[in-house]
Amino acid sequence: MKLKVQAAAVAWALLVVSAASAAPGVASKDPAQMAAGEYTLDPTHSSLTARVSHIGFSNFTLRFDGLSGSLVYDPAHPEMASVKVTVDPKSVDTQVPALTAELQGQKWLNAAQYPAITFLSKAVRPEAGGHGKVDGELSLLGVTKPVTLDVDFNGSGKGLMGETRAGFSASTVIKRSDFGLKTYEPVIGDEVRFVIEAEFTKK
Repeated sequence: MKLKVQAAAVAWALLVVSAASAAPGVASKDPAQMAAGEYTLDPTHSSLTARVSHIGFSNFTLRFDGLSGSLVYDPAHPEMASVKVTVDPKSVDTQVPALTAELQGQKWLNAAQYPAITFLSKAVRPEAGGHGKVDGELSLLGVTKPVTLDVDFNGSGKGLMGETRAGFSASTVIKRSDFGLKTYEPVIGDEVRFVIEAEFTKK
């Protein structure tokens, strides 16, 4: 009986340790610990929001839900990482149906003629503490301009299904007039601040 109790105790201890080691969530916030390989953007747990001044009274916020993208990363050479993200302009959402439809139209995002907004990285500049900058090219309304993202590494670890995940937060500011978008200036501000939450899963 004593041996059976001891065996059960050992089995329970191993089960607890195994469950703890397999628990989902961030395992490390050190970019050097992130697994090398190719990652795919998880659109369900990623977001892109944009903020623009409305007559100076508020920073109106809108959201894009149609996101896709990829990331290639090697912790031995983080400066060689590459990322590509595509945004569907038809996925813009303001929570005001009439305004959302207007933003999709010709005066704004012209989604019928330009069905994709893209960002393609050109250089990655790692900094201390999981911070860094990603230089790339933003293509919007048929115009391509250089853009730099300020990026924070949120960590890497396991998802709920045991998959390898990594997360980042990023932001940048552009002038919409650089892309030929001058509708309602100066009532609507020229500067647009983009805030990105990106969660990737390893292939």
